[in-house]
Amino acid sequence: MLIGLLEDDLAIQEMLRLLLESEGYKVAVYASVEQCLSELGVNDAQASTALPALLMIDLYLPKAVSGLTIIEQVRANPRLAAMPIILMTASSVVDKSSLQRLQVNLLPKPFDIDEIIQLVRTLTQTS
Repeated sequence: MLIGLLEDDLAIQEMLRLLLESEGYKVAVYASVEQCLSELGVNDAQASTALPALLMIDLYLPKAVSGLTIIEQVRANPRLAAMPIILMTASSVVDKSSLQRLQVNLLPKPFDIDEIIQLVRTLTQTS
């Protein structure tokens, strides 16, 4: 099962990649916002690329890009609208109404390893 990861902090990125891989997941690490949007085919309603079962995005990204902005672009594509998304942040100030509107799960930093695994398992369960 593939998980997409957009995190600019290399130490956190590597920790999450190793953790998820140790749990049997494949991880697509996106080096930039542009790569993430391109590989997801956000601007293409008919893209045929394999999609991650889950997307993990940091709230604060380089060049003052907000993870919420990226999620809005993902949600605007009908093909991606139902994809489970985890928003990661160390910020204590997050707009809860935006999280609900965008159907996003919040994962606060610093991370609890067990909490990460449980959340990922819950969101990637198939019926």
